[in-house]
Amino acid sequence: MPGEDATAKTARPLHFSARNPRLPRMRPLPLIVSTLWWSALTVLALAYAAYVDVTLGEGLPGILILAVLLSLSCSVLWFLWFYWQGQDWTRTFVIVALILKAAFYLRQIGYFYRMEHHIGGFFFPVRTIDFVFSIYMFYWLMTKEARTYFTFKARTN
Repeated sequence: MPGEDATAKTARPLHFSARNPRLPRMRPLPLIVSTLWWSALTVLALAYAAYVDVTLGEGLPGILILAVLLSLSCSVLWFLWFYWQGQDWTRTFVIVALILKAAFYLRQIGYFYRMEHHIGGFFFPVRTIDFVFSIYMFYWLMTKEARTYFTFKARTN
């Protein structure tokens, strides 16, 4: 049949190693790691706040504070979704937030050494890892790869 010959000539074999230029590029690894890290920190902070609220039994004020923290956590997760999608405005927002977070952590270092009992346990290592990771993310967001990724995504979305 004439129709079958036309489709047989236009059909190409699948090559999984060949990149299709119409498909979106893979997300950079720092973007994946930072989104997962910040999402985990947000969920853990909310879980910790809920645990403290339940164990202390603060009543209505505790429930209101927990409701505010839930709405803030949902806002952060909503923001991280747009960051994951590569929106250009999120890159700028993250850079400003990283500068503010670094200033906050550097201010807290003075409190750690002035306290009689040094901060131990779980939160000090997490804050240290977060501080070092934030420095790396600030560096990465200034690289050409990050700028290209976010501007490319902004143009195609």
